[in-house]
Amino acid sequence: MLVYHPAFDIYNCVFRMLQLLTHMKQSEVELDRLRIWDFYSTFPNEARKISYPNSLSELKTIFKKKPENPYEDLIDPKRIIERMKPYQMSALKCLISYGLIDSKLFGKNIIRRTQKEIPIELLDRFNDLTVEKENIIKLIVGFNELPLYGKAGLKFRTGLIEYKYDQR
Repeated sequence: MLVYHPAFDIYNCVFRMLQLLTHMKQSEVELDRLRIWDFYSTFPNEARKISYPNSLSELKTIFKKKPENPYEDLIDPKRIIERMKPYQMSALKCLISYGLIDSKLFGKNIIRRTQKEIPIELLDRFNDLTVEKENIIKLIVGFNELPLYGKAGLKFRTGLIEYKYDQR
């Protein structure tokens, strides 16, 4: 049986990644941070499982309710984000081939948008956000200040990507 899910669709991932890069405040972002953001963009209900710092407690109230559909609750989010990785990497390489992401920084696991313009039609679609997507954008902006690494970092707080062996 074939089952479609946007998490495993390269073109959907290209759209999500570019949308996230368009809405973020900083000029560059770590690869793992963008992968985590993409995960929550795809599975917004999983944001309720994040360990929020006290400074972002207002975000926790947005995501605290359980999903109405029990099938939307993931059993193993770590496994899902690892299954998403090849699609995410292919999507980023596609954006590099379009000249929308800096290829040199990508080799250093840093993602930076280039100066190449995004078509207006696509920008209009990026700004056409559902309530869930708006909340995920708020989450991304709120978690921008958190470090990626360490016990107080984004990797630890989400539990999605291993952080113990990071070099930073």
